[in-house]
Amino acid sequence: MNLPEGYKKDLVRRKLGAHADVSDQGLLALTGANGIGRVRVVPRGVSADAPASSLDMASLLAATGSRDNLLRQLEAGITEGVSGVMPKMLARPEDKATVWTDEFILKTGPADLPGLSVNEFLCLEVARHAGLEVPETQLSEDGEVLAIRRFDRLANAGRLAVEDFCALKGLDPVNKYKGSLEDLAKLSSIYVSAPHRKESARRLFTLLLVNYALRNADAHLKNFAVVYTSAEDVRLAPVYDIVTVTAYPEYQADIPGLPLAGKRAWASGQWLTQYGGARLSLSRTDMAACVAQVTEAVRAVLPMVAECAGRYPEFREIAKRMLAAWAQGLEDIKPDARPGKSTPTPLREEAGLSGPGSLAGKKKTNLYVNPDGAFGHKAR
Repeated sequence: MNLPEGYKKDLVRRKLGAHADVSDQGLLALTGANGIGRVRVVPRGVSADAPASSLDMASLLAATGSRDNLLRQLEAGITEGVSGVMPKMLARPEDKATVWTDEFILKTGPADLPGLSVNEFLCLEVARHAGLEVPETQLSEDGEVLAIRRFDRLANAGRLAVEDFCALKGLDPVNKYKGSLEDLAKLSSIYVSAPHRKESARRLFTLLLVNYALRNADAHLKNFAVVYTSAEDVRLAPVYDIVTVTAYPEYQADIPGLPLAGKRAWASGQWLTQYGGARLSLSRTDMAACVAQVTEAVRAVLPMVAECAGRYPEFREIAKRMLAAWAQGLEDIKPDARPGKSTPTPLREEAGLSGPGSLAGKKKTNLYVNPDGAFGHKAR
């Protein structure tokens, strides 16, 4: 799961292609010393200890133009390995009050998707309020960069093993959309240790509800993972990579990245309920509680959405579209959901963001044409 993707993969190949092997094995050799999890891959004779980043994270997050600064830092340190599609890199916080062994991932989005970091920050806050395990997050002052504490690092400087569901299914990353929600349940039942199985099933169901409610159309197999220290301690990983994809006009018609019962449809409350019972062995009481938690979590984050819309002007219209999507999403996760048969709660009005910002609009061509792009399954 540690090969670079998207922007970073293009950057490494562009900068180093004339001087190094940039095949998949070559990329792993270049970036494998500081990947996600316990596995480190380096050429023979090279130390497996990755050099500490010289990035001053506190200064970067506090300065204006954080996105451009991060991209410059990324170009300067292109062999620091973190897989993923959004431009991202590793950092050690310079704040002396922070433990030096704690590490962060810094992320920013393409220029043609304004407010993507704010979008993800707010979506992760919904997941956090829904009772899911979410790493610490920090937004830069200008809202262009999101810092996320790595969940694969332990306080004693140890490392958690991490396996995403794409790897568990035996697929290459390029096939991360060749799966289903049924695969998630099956793989979870196979690999999650017995003591964690019931709680992991409930967390997986809640996470799926969050993805559907927030219209995260880019939830693929690599966005679900397990962590462990031993075979007796395998559990569902903390939440990461949630974005309201349909808030952007060019992706407003997008459907879920993974099918459920052979279908990719948002109004899937009935199918999700059947799935939770049949595949995850959850009771209707448990599932109803999960739906209520997600609904309450969305409402709890509304003041934060309004605050971000006021603080970051370029995000305001995206915020309105997000709330329109969330309002419909909350209807669609109800067990009796039917397409076009419900009237969404006016979340924009509740947040004080009424006015233009609906999901209507002309679909435009994505400027970042890359099968591993910001939302790569559009190129399928």
